[in-house]
Amino acid sequence: MKSIIRSFKSKTLLAASIVCLSACTGDFDEVNTNNNSAATGTADLFLPHGIQSAVDLYWGGSIGQDIGDGFSQHWARIQYTDIDQYTVSADVYTTGWQTLYIEALADYQRIQKISEESGNTNYKAVAAIMRSWVFLLLTDIYGDIPYTDALQGLEDKLLPKYDAQKNVYAALVAELKTASDLIDVNDKNKAIAGDILFNGNLTKWKKFANSLSLRVLARMIDKADAPIDVKAEVTRILSDPAKYPVMEAIADNIQLNYLDATNNNNPVNQNRKTRDDHRVSATLVNKLAALNDGRLAVYANKPADGGDFKGVPNGLSSSDANALGLSKTSKVGDYFVSATAPGVIMSYAELLFLKAEFAYKGIAAAGTAAKNYSDGITASFAQYKLTVPEAYLTANALKPGADGFTQIMEQKWIALFGQGVEAWTEFRRTGIPALVPPVLNTNGNVIPTRLPYPGSEESLNFDNFSAALTAQGGKNDMKMKLWFAK
Repeated sequence: MKSIIRSFKSKTLLAASIVCLSACTGDFDEVNTNNNSAATGTADLFLPHGIQSAVDLYWGGSIGQDIGDGFSQHWARIQYTDIDQYTVSADVYTTGWQTLYIEALADYQRIQKISEESGNTNYKAVAAIMRSWVFLLLTDIYGDIPYTDALQGLEDKLLPKYDAQKNVYAALVAELKTASDLIDVNDKNKAIAGDILFNGNLTKWKKFANSLSLRVLARMIDKADAPIDVKAEVTRILSDPAKYPVMEAIADNIQLNYLDATNNNNPVNQNRKTRDDHRVSATLVNKLAALNDGRLAVYANKPADGGDFKGVPNGLSSSDANALGLSKTSKVGDYFVSATAPGVIMSYAELLFLKAEFAYKGIAAAGTAAKNYSDGITASFAQYKLTVPEAYLTANALKPGADGFTQIMEQKWIALFGQGVEAWTEFRRTGIPALVPPVLNTNGNVIPTRLPYPGSEESLNFDNFSAALTAQGGKNDMKMKLWFAK
């Protein structure tokens, strides 16, 4: 990975120069021109920061560690437990909104414009794929969001309307198809630089586009009012791997490989340099222990004082959590807190569980539910260089009917460890596993269904903000069910 700081500084200087040049007129041109700053930008300057800012948020900070990993009951707080009881401060949901819109999406917007000017359509496709993933995060977290009107401030759309979640999902499927079709893997004149995700491998970008599209389609598959034919779109992708390739192996995992270097290390590793607030949730530890699941030794460490794995129940009072003992409970496994731990956006295991669900719901192009399910478990173990015992596959063989669907989603929840936001979303969509809110909670005994829109939307975009809440039939709280979960 090239230095993100260097790229970000170049981007910042460029942005400053653009603002300056647009404001200066007449005799002030020469005075206000900085001969040491870039007058033009190239896509490779914006792509690294655009990728890392989004992945950092997805894995680290409160959105990744407390909202995602905490609400999905993969992790729990052992210190400062308010957020584990669903008391979420405004700065948490404001940071999520602003980072994704102002940092990541603004970068992709610039890359798309530059690609149109340069004629390198591969950059345009890559930016569209990253843009689709970030918009998916936004709508999964908040609900209806500005999409069609988003990022149009320079075109005088300062008060963007909100798009219904189901329409955002449908638009993302279309955008990802266009991006996949647009990628030219053979034209050497359209090579891309600054790609810290796949190092310029455009085939992997195509796989990202189509695999991500399947994730989006899963959000809609059970919805009678979905605006597109969901099963037909799934079939389009899975029946034509030459045109619409998806991940085929663990080597295709969509992940940012962090470096053991300041500002380029995994954000969880950075957090652990000064904090020790998290432990593995008792919900997960108990589940894996009951299954005799070898992934437990990767996901969690044994207590520093010795003894077997010990998870922490979510939402304890600070005094009860502290009484369990920092050295007597299981920290998050070393694999996940190392500087070079990959920030996984989507894994091959997840793709297989998606195919298992599609097959279970009658889509022939997905193959068989049982094979995809067992292959998904195998891939999840192999992701951590583990071999799944045959006895484990036998003991957890897929059952018929609704019990089988529960198994698929429970194993998917286990495999999504570390990708807490996705695990939380899938729980909200399916109700599996049967998570229970902590006894101490401030959300009316409801595991949060979303994050509130930030106060800036209410104060600066009130009419559209209010219309969005009315359309969703709820208040700006953490109990309003989103479209995909209704």
